Amino acid sequence: MWQQLHEELSPFGLTIIAVAIDADEPAVREWATKQAFTMPIAIDRNFVVADAYGIINVPATVWIDEDGRIVRPPSAAMGDDRFQAFTNVDSSVHHNMLRAWVRDGVRPLDDTEVRSLQPTPTDEIQLARLHRQIAIALRDRCDDVGAVHHLDAAEALAPWDWTITRGNMPLRGDDPFGARFFEFIANYAAAGRPGDYPLQTGKMDA
Repeated sequence: MWQQLHEELSPFGLTIIAVAIDADEPAVREWATKQAFTMPIAIDRNFVVADAYGIINVPATVWIDEDGRIVRPPSAAMGDDRFQAFTNVDSSVHHNMLRAWVRDGVRPLDDTEVRSLQPTPTDEIQLARLHRQIAIALRDRCDDVGAVHHLDAAEALAPWDWTITRGNMPLRGDDPFGARFFEFIANYAAAGRPGDYPLQTGKMDA
């Protein structure tokens, strides 16, 4: 669906860029080259994009205008409705807002609302991100014991940040759709879904 939207809206000046937040570059490249994508696909193996834009769950979208300003902060906007029962997000709402912005210049949020929906990372989150970066660097140097130590520290500091807890699973050799993931999902739901984006429960996704 994102490829279709890219084709539909690129004549109006929009470029949809897909970013795979994944340390497994070969797997991403294999997936990306099997399909007829014309939209750019980037691999964020070091979580640079995730950290810069405050992406705490995937899939997520961020709208950025031609001047580099955030028009709509990260939210769990889906390509289709396969996971609507879990996300409570109707994909058509987001797609139609995107069309209105690109075609007619109708912004879903003003600058004040955008700022209010972009919480500043806590010290714990920032430290968790640092531990994750150290873990990736150690893993690249084949220091698996050191990497796991820092992965554990990151998850303890930010247990509900999906890009950390779930993003760490492949770094540990765990299946990101395996038993550990579903255990995380159960705990996440029992805790009241604390990893949701502010915008996801706000008026624009109602």
